[in-house]
Amino acid sequence: MSQNNIPERLGSVERIIQRVTTAEKTNQKEIRLTLQEAKDLITDLALITGRLGKTIEEIHVKLDKLNTTTQEINVQMDGGTF
Repeated sequence: MSQNNIPERLGSVERIIQRVTTAEKTNQKEIRLTLQEAKDLITDLALITGRLGKTIEEIHVKLDKLNTTTQEINVQMDGGTF
């Protein structure tokens, strides 16, 4: 799956969030993941992290372009005469 095609919903992340929420409500001290759940979570987190890095890089490029295209304008006032 490409970083550009990350689904809006990441099932593994949502499942972990739900399990943690349930564990908190029932005062559980731990939650356990199967190896497959952990692999799915790692994959989804890697996709999110990669996409976030790419987005930050795109923002920096746009900011650099914005900073270089900004023009300096000097306004001088002579006070005029009455």
